[in-house]
Amino acid sequence: MTVTVNFSGYEGPVTCGPEETLLRAGLRAGLALPYECASGGCGSCRAQLVDGEVKTLWPDAAGLSERDRRRGNRILMCQSIPTANCTVKAPILDGPTVSREAVPERVTARLLGREALTPDTALFTLDFSSPIDFLPGQFMLLESPDGVRRAYSMAHPADGAGSTTVEFIIRAKPGGAASSWLFEKVQVGEEILVEGPYGRAYAQPGSERPAVCIAGGTGLAPILAITEELLVENRARRVDLYIGARMAGDIVLLDRLARLNELGARVAVSVEDPDLAGNEPAGWDVFDDSRVGRVIDHVAEDWTDLSDHDIYLAGPAGLVDAALRALVRERGASADRLFFDRFIA
Repeated sequence: MTVTVNFSGYEGPVTCGPEETLLRAGLRAGLALPYECASGGCGSCRAQLVDGEVKTLWPDAAGLSERDRRRGNRILMCQSIPTANCTVKAPILDGPTVSREAVPERVTARLLGREALTPDTALFTLDFSSPIDFLPGQFMLLESPDGVRRAYSMAHPADGAGSTTVEFIIRAKPGGAASSWLFEKVQVGEEILVEGPYGRAYAQPGSERPAVCIAGGTGLAPILAITEELLVENRARRVDLYIGARMAGDIVLLDRLARLNELGARVAVSVEDPDLAGNEPAGWDVFDDSRVGRVIDHVAEDWTDLSDHDIYLAGPAGLVDAALRALVRERGASADRLFFDRFIA
């Protein structure tokens, strides 16, 4: 059933197709709607349902507080599918609608490969029937047959005309519904429902500012794509790439890191395991610098003033939040030049 949605503060109604969320319908219509994770965890797309009815994909979504639920009319646009004509009051972003972002679509892809990188991490390759356009640093939602939706970032830039083959670095979460499906149930050759691209923490074109790119855990995926894009766009630009992990064995895709080093990036790695000291694994000559400790502490050690830098950051929420505090408050990073992807567990 197709319904119409009026977004307060925006001109004209928006048509919302069957099984289409309010967020995707609004973005498809060119509205500058706020969102971050697009999967119900962060609350950035929280809005007020003024009139009408919606179906909720995830009733217990972490993005809504208990106070929101008591009010009864607070919704997450990324989790709400209208079942009747409705009116929604949503925040309006400052500035013009972002025109570079491709319109999110729901398409079917085929699992082409699943390559184990560590005991709990794999490189998933999906094959699309037609090219998918996305910006380096964006992500897609992978949806299981029983409706479990999780966000995963592309690990490379799109080809010039879009990519038919797309890669994701995915870590298995013990007991996770999506992890069980992706690592144990879906077989190579089977189809997967994909929605996207989403995300606004992507490589910004045309900047001459030096860049610091910081990845924690599987935040490596979007940072790989962003760093490659920055270096290819301007080989003369200074790009410092920092990678953080718990254990040395969690550092993956050394061949791709070596390529970024060859393109001109300074590549540094931080491992929290104290046993690393003096026992760097083979192949670590790709790194210009390797240290024991937290990656954000090492960034702070290297830079006293980041006010003239572009900063790209991706990883677990704790890492991202700590980095935002440290880099903006203590190192003068410009908030409007800091682009981050906070991974919500």
